[in-house]
Parts: sequence; C-alpha cells; structure tokens
Amino acid sequence: MSDEEMSVFPRLSRREFLKYCGMLAALIGAGESAIPDIAAALERLVKRPAVVWSLFQECLGCSVSLLQSRTPDVANLILRRISLEYHEAVMAAAGDQAHKHFEDMVESGDFYYVVEGAIATKIPEAITIHGINAMEHARETYKKAKATIAIGSCATFGGIQAAAPNPTGAKGLTAFLSEDAGIANPVVVNISRCPGNAEDMLAALTYVLLHGKPPELDAVGRPVFLYGQLIHDNCERRGHFDAGRFVEVFGDEASRERWCFYKVGCKGPQTFAPCPTTRWNGHLSWCVHNGPCIGCAEPEFWDKLAPFYERAQNVQVPGIGGISTTRIGMALGAATAVGLGAHLIGQAATGRLGKGGPPEPEEPPRGGRS
Repeated sequence: MSDEEMSVFPRLSRREFLKYCGMLAALIGAGESAIPDIAAALERLVKRPAVVWSLFQECLGCSVSLLQSRTPDVANLILRRISLEYHEAVMAAAGDQAHKHFEDMVESGDFYYVVEGAIATKIPEAITIHGINAMEHARETYKKAKATIAIGSCATFGGIQAAAPNPTGAKGLTAFLSEDAGIANPVVVNISRCPGNAEDMLAALTYVLLHGKPPELDAVGRPVFLYGQLIHDNCERRGHFDAGRFVEVFGDEASRERWCFYKVGCKGPQTFAPCPTTRWNGHLSWCVHNGPCIGCAEPEFWDKLAPFYERAQNVQVPGIGGISTTRIGMALGAATAVGLGAHLIGQAATGRLGKGGPPEPEEPPRGGRS
C-alpha cells in the first residue's frame, strides 16, 4: 500500500494548492499579485519549520478543528509540511522521551509556538507537565519562540473557565504574560473563536513566514486582516436586517424563511470575526446558518454577551456612539452614521425593531482596527 493510500489526508493538486494560495492572499489583503510569493512561502514549508503546541485548560476542540480541516486540507499542509514537534494529544512519544524532545526544541529557539487553552493562575499545581506547571511552561516557551499564536477563546481570552467567578484564575496567554509573567508588551497573535478555526491559524502563520513578522493586530491582539470586520457586515441574513425582517421566536415562520436573528440574541453586530467568509465544514456552513451568533470571538463573551438569546444591549453606532430611540432624531440631525449604526437607526425609526432599540453601550467593542 502506498503512502498516499495509507494517509488519512488527501494530497493537493498543484491547481488546488494555488487556489488555496489565492484564498490566503485575499484573507491577508495582499491581492492576486502576491499569490506567487505566498506559494513560495508555503513551499518553503518543505523545510518543515518546527511547531511546538501546548495544551492547557482546554477541551481539544481547536486541535480537532485543525485535524478535521478539509477546505482545502489544512491538516495535510500542517502535518506534511510543518514538523509538529510537540503536541501531547497527537505525538507518539510520551513521558521522559517526549519531555526531552520538548526541552531540546525550546532550547534550540528554532520553532513556532502555538498555545491552546487558558492558563490557571490561581492553582499553580494545575496542569503540571513533567514537574513544570503551566505558568512556567508557557512563560519560558514563549521567550524562546520565533513567533507565538494563541488559538481559540481559551488561549486568547481565558475561555469559559474564565467566566465569573473564575475559581482557577484562568487567563488568556497575553494577559498571563503581561500580568503574571512580568513580560512587558508580549506579542501574541490571537486567533479567537470557540473552537479556533485552523484556516485562520494557517493564514496567520503564512503571514509570519511571508513577512518575517506578525500581522497588524487589533486592540485585543487579533490579525486585522481576519478580524477587522463585524460579522454583521458580511452576514448572509443582512438583507433581512435591512428590510426589517426578524425572527421573533425560534421555530416561527420567519425562522423557516431564514430571516435575521438580531431580535433573538444574535451578537453579530458586536463581534469581529471572519465567520461568514471562512465558515466551517469545508466552507459549507457556519453558526448563523442555524441560530444566532453568541459572539465567541470576543473577550469575555461568556459574561458580557450573555444571555445569548436576548437582543444585544450595547450596540455601537460608528461615528455617533451608543444611541437609543429617544435620541434618534437628535443624532440624525447632528451627524451621518455609517455601517451598522445607520441601519439600526433606520430600523428603530421605522418601528421595525419594535420598542426600545439599542441603548447606549457600557463600553465600545474592542475589535477592528486599534
């Protein structure tokens, strides 16, 4: 049996490879002229740059996302062209042998570091690996890495275990490094969402390989080329929002007609993420195909954006700030709102949103350009 027949990962044709390079070019905002450079960068992966992947407070969802990718086969690119030197759930080695290899890789400094899972800062003994706790493990590995990527909501912002009252003191990698590890202005490329999307991670890694530095990051450390737009701006249901057609109750006729979920809690107007573009399951589907966005790409979504099935209460109007229906007339007379704000004003003014409308925000969204 040939290697290809034994592999669970199908090979890419040259055409499929170049098509994927074109998609990456679009994601990182490089344009078609950059496709040859991106192809060259990916082909340089034949040299198999080493990746060290740490698992802390996590559910392995991000690892599964990586291994199940098929659009095209990101897992094939990663596992064949990048040397995944250390990953406790995937590697064959164990015990002293695995840890010795980990130490050798870190000491070499010739690796890229990927973190999955939050850091437990209130329980030093938590997630002890070969006598080294998660905090020391993350701190020392970060210091030696060429570049560091945090994948998933847990590694980026603490995840569900950081929800109040947060008994383990769970923190995302950036917060841990700056607040607990004494590292000023750590540079971590945050690939949020729950689970993290492997295509986002590969796009960020491709950017680093292509340019020799991390991409431009937003105010919370996410690549602007991926997280620079609201989900709402690219949502397939946006036309229904503009027309004032909303689902009022799950299962109603509006649900069957695939109208907008804003009234039943969709957090797309507050969430910066590429979900409508990259999607899931081979680009076939994403969360809003079936229900409202819960904002899993945003910091502290588990506390700040809950309850998940109630209308968003802190939508920001670009150029004006928070606005309620009682102030719509004044705001319209004072300025011209753009993007989401203009649509919210229009919906509230015509009565399509019903009573209330979006009240003033407690704080602005932290995504987009910093």
